[in-house]
Amino acid sequence: MTQTVRKRAVFFIGGYEPKTPKAFFYRLFKQVSRFDKLWGYHSDVSSVEVIQDNEVGVVTISTSAVQEQWSTTTDFNFLCLDKIVLRDFARPMPMRLFYYLRAFADFLSSGAAFRFFSKAWRFGLYFVYPFLMLTMFAVVAYIFAHLTFHSLGLASGLVGMLTFVLALLVVGERLSTNHLMDLWSFSLDFLRGRRTDADAILQRFGETVVAKTKGENYDEVILIGHSTGGLLMIDVAARCLSIDKEFTGSAPKVVLLTLGSTALKAGYHPAGKIFRESVEQLIKDDKLAWVEIQCLTDAINFYKTDPVEEMGLEPKPDRAFPIVRSIKVRDMLRPDTYARIKRNFFRVHYQYVCANTKPYWYDFFQVCCGPTFLSARVEGRIVGGLPAEGAR
Repeated sequence: MTQTVRKRAVFFIGGYEPKTPKAFFYRLFKQVSRFDKLWGYHSDVSSVEVIQDNEVGVVTISTSAVQEQWSTTTDFNFLCLDKIVLRDFARPMPMRLFYYLRAFADFLSSGAAFRFFSKAWRFGLYFVYPFLMLTMFAVVAYIFAHLTFHSLGLASGLVGMLTFVLALLVVGERLSTNHLMDLWSFSLDFLRGRRTDADAILQRFGETVVAKTKGENYDEVILIGHSTGGLLMIDVAARCLSIDKEFTGSAPKVVLLTLGSTALKAGYHPAGKIFRESVEQLIKDDKLAWVEIQCLTDAINFYKTDPVEEMGLEPKPDRAFPIVRSIKVRDMLRPDTYARIKRNFFRVHYQYVCANTKPYWYDFFQVCCGPTFLSARVEGRIVGGLPAEGAR
């Protein structure tokens, strides 16, 4: 195995959002420029190729550092979920509301929601946020109906209904209430095996991953899942092993990397048996590594938890799986940048996959484009492209 990564494949699944390959890579291009500026590198990014029936966007990123005398080429593959998400968004609002309330009740009655609060109380608040917003809309609607009752009589009920609908359509859209309602509906249906559309696209992506890593002589293959993508990428990794039991031998290092993952929303649920079986399949593989990155200031993750332990699964006897590491967003960003984003919990949640503005051992683009293997970077908390001179 080479000491540095010369050729890498990255397969990435983000959160539940309607992002097309064009939109995703437009943001990535800007982030790569910031990455180069911070570290003094030079990166060339190819034009976007779209494959798998417009479901996967691919670019090649060639990064080099003249002074450090290294160059690394990364084939970056992004799974686009916009067809699924936009289809959910397009459903009539009464249907979206019904599916959400059903999901909310299911997570409560199953006991999963109580585990959210016991293990990560801020994630618990994230879970109840859409319901609290709906409750607020209902209270405002009741107040309007009550105030107009003497003048309108029974017609005041219509005023209340219209107030609720307007609040949901306008305020709910602006404050991400509707988006999160659909996210929780999707999450429940996926873990219960009711999303054949998601199953199909993840199966195709697994087949793409296996096919693209065969015979390419990659030094490292990284499967990255961010947010809900952590849940989905665990599923894809298991599918890859089902497709080809030798998949993890396709490169010297094959690593699953979950960033700000919300996978335990399936792992905690009694109905998440199939998902837990997928994790067991990963545990049994001798070559696969798994790194889980968590953050205290990120409300949308399960900070200081070991996913395998939390699911009650038997760990690997010989090594940590996953390797769990925590990061500090404050240390990744300049003070002015951090001050600007720290109260925006969605933006903090996205910092896992954004360029740093300060040198720090965790850097998404060092992971994807730098010359150091992910396992070595995590173990040594390496800052920059290569270990400092004299470091192990």
